[in-house]
Amino acid sequence: MVQEGDGMKWFLVFTLISFFSATGNLTAAGNFESSEPDSVTASPIMSTSDYFWQSGWNYSTLDRMSVAINSGEYGLYGPQPDFMLDGIPFEPTFFGISYSQLFPVPYFQSQKSELYSGHGVQNGVNYQTGLMHIISEPVSDGISVFGSGQYGHNSGEPGPWVFNPERVSPNVERFGPWVNGGLSMKFGNWYAKGILKFQEYKHVDEFVQLRMINSRRSPTDPTEWLGVDTRSVTTLAETGLIGSKGTIKLQAYQAESEDFLYFQPFGREVPAGFQVNQYSALADVKIHSRVGLRGLYQYREQELNYRENRFEYNFNWRKQMNSLRASIYYSGERFFADAGGEWQKTELNAPGFLGDDQIISALFLKQTLQIFPRVSISTTTQIQFSETQNGLQAGGEFLIDPVPFWTIQLGGSYSELLPELANPLEHQVQNGYYIFEHLDIPFDLPDQIETARTLSLRNSHLWSITRHTKLQLDLEWFRHIAMNIPFQPVLYDLEYSTQPGEYSLLQGIEGRRLRAGLELRFMPLRKMEHRVAVTVNRTLSGDEEYEAYWQMIPEILAQYSIHYSPFPDVDLSLYGQYRSATTWSEFANLDGELNRTFHIQYPFRFFDFSDSIPAHVNIDLKMGKWFWNQRLRGEFLLKNLLNREYQTHPLGMREKFGYMARIELRF
Repeated sequence: MVQEGDGMKWFLVFTLISFFSATGNLTAAGNFESSEPDSVTASPIMSTSDYFWQSGWNYSTLDRMSVAINSGEYGLYGPQPDFMLDGIPFEPTFFGISYSQLFPVPYFQSQKSELYSGHGVQNGVNYQTGLMHIISEPVSDGISVFGSGQYGHNSGEPGPWVFNPERVSPNVERFGPWVNGGLSMKFGNWYAKGILKFQEYKHVDEFVQLRMINSRRSPTDPTEWLGVDTRSVTTLAETGLIGSKGTIKLQAYQAESEDFLYFQPFGREVPAGFQVNQYSALADVKIHSRVGLRGLYQYREQELNYRENRFEYNFNWRKQMNSLRASIYYSGERFFADAGGEWQKTELNAPGFLGDDQIISALFLKQTLQIFPRVSISTTTQIQFSETQNGLQAGGEFLIDPVPFWTIQLGGSYSELLPELANPLEHQVQNGYYIFEHLDIPFDLPDQIETARTLSLRNSHLWSITRHTKLQLDLEWFRHIAMNIPFQPVLYDLEYSTQPGEYSLLQGIEGRRLRAGLELRFMPLRKMEHRVAVTVNRTLSGDEEYEAYWQMIPEILAQYSIHYSPFPDVDLSLYGQYRSATTWSEFANLDGELNRTFHIQYPFRFFDFSDSIPAHVNIDLKMGKWFWNQRLRGEFLLKNLLNREYQTHPLGMREKFGYMARIELRF
């Protein structure tokens, strides 16, 4: 382990060298944002993992669809980042797990994803723990219709729920079919579009299936069987005006999913039903050549219930939210500012919940000043107000171009997260929501949840070595002044494989971490791009709980990719990734135990539980081709070419070789 003093010493030395080396010749600097760079050879998004590629974010998944995300500051069990589609926020997250099947846009219509870490303001919307902004394909002039179908499988998976090797092939994954369709029209500045997205798949990985089948049908109660299909339907309708003087959008979005929720306090999957309804109105109008007004109103309701009341309990959880955001911005030659506020009222209905309607308001200010032709400074400040506490988030960045091919960024931030945002489930349970009692889970929560506080410093360098070669180096130091860590040991249960232990919230955890990243981009041809990136995360100091918590995050993440479009209608992509080993202390009681089933219909195969995930290398290959004057497109994805089994979660599926094929038709 790196010692705290050594880590901080080298960070300060690196920062001082950067600062004094930049006091000579200066060049123009602009506003710096931590986002995924745009690329003319960007590979199309075909799977959930593509949203996080090139981000530096870590995620884990049990089923390829649902993800727990670490955007850098608070870990996989911390507050999840916000999500936005074309400037309009949406929320696909339930109890700390985000579901890609609830994204209001099909994979292939996601043009790219911009990922922002930390806190900030984007398009007049403030965020606290990172932001994923999905940019969809623009609406084409005239009337357009599209439809697509997708199907795939993974080797080593048993196929039907009751496995019979004499009747079916063991290589049928039942990951699909997926069907998407839509209609759009655009005449002048006015446009309208509608999207329908249907997805179906089964949890049929043998390791997962052995565990889930015991919950599905108990040896002591063989009369009840749960359905295992997961189906989700998402619809979106949007209309608006886009012109030189501004943008107006009206959007309605609805999503329903029969799914399996991995509920951390339960220690395994729970058959659940999700529902999201959202209505949004957005306006961005210029009142002067340099001054504009933004406004966004949203009504959102989320609901979570069980598909079948198998264990005689239910979430019965429903949240309704009304929010209003407004800001005024000025964009001059040397100065930019965006100032505004947010008002949000949340009504929660849950068994036993005694809290009144939750009202949180916020003020924010984002500004950039170009001090000299080659020096600029950016600051962002947010203040949040609740009935009981206030929270402050402030950060600044100093940008310098010492020479035309070198950009330096020096930055720092301080963040306070209100309990309602940092630990919403614990906050709800503390206010009477008796889900833990219904689940028969002992729990130990403090009388009052503390505000989470974090301090960070950042130093970044970007070198444009040649016209087609760029090198970027990032170094970021975190000090968690007070961190809240949810912890629930999972116990071994012979009948059901897993059962929950006592749930607790560890408060006031302190520690320091260091993150270093190196990225090289090289374009030897106009339509070919190579990318190599290495990210190293290291704990410098902290108590035992702090160190154990961050062992869930790989210390080393190395990536290589190549995108090539030899012809305008052909694109090829190759991805390679290495993730170092991780250890999850929550699953220490399962380590070495057998994952087995008692059902005679299923072959007696056993898998060992483990609290550690070995290091692995994964290679994926993508191919795409347009036909018929770009009306018909075929895409093919080969996953895990090395066919070496790997996981990203101790209870998650064990990935092997697989493929995914998609056909898209447009008129």
